[in-house]
Amino acid sequence: MPATEQKEIVTLRVFVEEYKNIILSNRSLNYYKSVVISLKHLTNYFTEQRPINSITLKDAEAFLIYLRKNVKKGYAVYYRNLKAAFNKAADWNYIKENHFIKLKLPQKQKVHPAYINSEQLTMINKQIKNDIVMDITTLAFYTGMRLNEIVNLTWKNVDLNARIITVGDEDFETKGKNQRYIPICEDALAVLIKRLPKLPVVIPFDRKNKNTAFVFTKTNGEKFTGDYFSKRFKNACNAAGMDKAIHFHSLRHSFASNLAQKGVSLYTIKELLGHSSISTTEIYSHLNMDSLKEAIGKFDRDVRPTLTKISNELRIL
Repeated sequence: MPATEQKEIVTLRVFVEEYKNIILSNRSLNYYKSVVISLKHLTNYFTEQRPINSITLKDAEAFLIYLRKNVKKGYAVYYRNLKAAFNKAADWNYIKENHFIKLKLPQKQKVHPAYINSEQLTMINKQIKNDIVMDITTLAFYTGMRLNEIVNLTWKNVDLNARIITVGDEDFETKGKNQRYIPICEDALAVLIKRLPKLPVVIPFDRKNKNTAFVFTKTNGEKFTGDYFSKRFKNACNAAGMDKAIHFHSLRHSFASNLAQKGVSLYTIKELLGHSSISTTEIYSHLNMDSLKEAIGKFDRDVRPTLTKISNELRIL
């Protein structure tokens, strides 16, 4: 069969099961869960027995309107998931073209991400009753690591001598598939030292040591799930009276935002966060107030001679 020839009619039920299996084996669990919800909306709307190649551009437009009306907060994510899914359907020759590519979402007001400062971190930590939750919260604030990166962090990737954390290796893929290095500041160092294994003695900074123990583990040595920490962090934020927009991922934004406020370049922040494009990091550009004030100060320098002249004339009068 030629590569461009469309296969026999395939129902949404068949495609959904095949696609979910592919995603489950190649992508993160969180992404898989998001895709499952997206596909559930699709089959609820069109029914599972609907042939996938019978969905027209008009059908796709009507479905997107349905999503926008009924899933106001998540429709954009579901739309992106379905666009990717139908790309795969086209690759498999189940459909001739992906109509979702032609659809455009309405532009939304861009809002800067919420973040906290060190004083607010202290307030939140006072509401956390669990030491491991407090330590992970602190490490996220001072490293900018994603929650999934922290719960998967192993001692072999923590070099206490050089004070460097390596994020991503042959056993753990980062979101951007790029390995990165994060220097360990004093507050992060204190957390890691506290978490050092007791006995048997482990030298986590020895690169020849093949120990793969997780830095944060349950009493049986197993790693935690991200949900365990995100829920407890959110409860602590509520107890501390923080903005409702603050959640665990806000700690990553806080790391970048506080660096930007201290004058650290966006390119340096980009490398620390592991962003693939500087455009992603540019959401923090507004926080370097010194550069903004310097720009506006140019108006003051232009108008100052005129104001001085007027002031001198007034004295003469």
